[in-house]
Amino acid sequence: MKTISLYFSPTGGGEKIAKAIQHAMDANDHDYQYFLNLTKQSLTDENGTIDENLPVIFTIPVYGGHLPKIARSRFDKVRSACGQPAILVAVYGNRAFENALVDLEQFVKERGFNPIAAAAFPCEHSYSTDDTPIAVGRPDVLDLKAAEEFGRLVREKILRKDFTTINAADLHDEPSPETSIKNFVSFVKKYQTEQASTPKVFIPEVDKDKCGECGNCRSVCPADAIGDDFLTDPALCIKCCACVKSCPEQARSLTSPFARPLSENFSARKFPCHLI
Repeated sequence: MKTISLYFSPTGGGEKIAKAIQHAMDANDHDYQYFLNLTKQSLTDENGTIDENLPVIFTIPVYGGHLPKIARSRFDKVRSACGQPAILVAVYGNRAFENALVDLEQFVKERGFNPIAAAAFPCEHSYSTDDTPIAVGRPDVLDLKAAEEFGRLVREKILRKDFTTINAADLHDEPSPETSIKNFVSFVKKYQTEQASTPKVFIPEVDKDKCGECGNCRSVCPADAIGDDFLTDPALCIKCCACVKSCPEQARSLTSPFARPLSENFSARKFPCHLI
């Protein structure tokens, strides 16, 4: 079996999951694998229409419980001419994936695809630091094994010629402790009140004394938000922290008010889940 994998993965966690799923669906046939990394590029009218009747794996990160606008724009031109099976994959920072898979399901259906499977995988949060760890090092070996198992199960479904459409809303978040949810909701309400009276934009900052101007940050930024002066454009930045995590000099940092409450309330390991 051959598959097509399309993914948007600023910090690489989603890419690892997407490749593990594809390897299993292709029965680990490495001779030829068709994938497009859409983190830095968008599909065009020329390569967006997928004529062959191949399963397509869509992998996206979760931002605020939804399919990110920038990922939506990267995938926008994708079309299926024959109701190809779609495999929906969301990666999230150990809190919740909420409506992201439902968003993705609607998105692919509008473009002619038939969603036959869905999965969600915890990955290291963009805001995770040594001081505020959130799912550090994930996806790890266990996560990648779970991704491969998911891929094998989807492969078996397709080989049975079972193209039953799934309902992404049937895949639910692993519940967090009630106290953690209450703490986080309380923080969000306070944050929103403060932002309403005194708005403040939080974006990655650069320590010029540490910066070696290697250009790594600019090369990985999916939104082209970093200028020649290595400062971040707040109008473009999506706060994915790809620039922070890729800086060899640790010259870039993002001090998000969300980091600590996320770390304090959602540190317990959550597990991958799927629907086939």
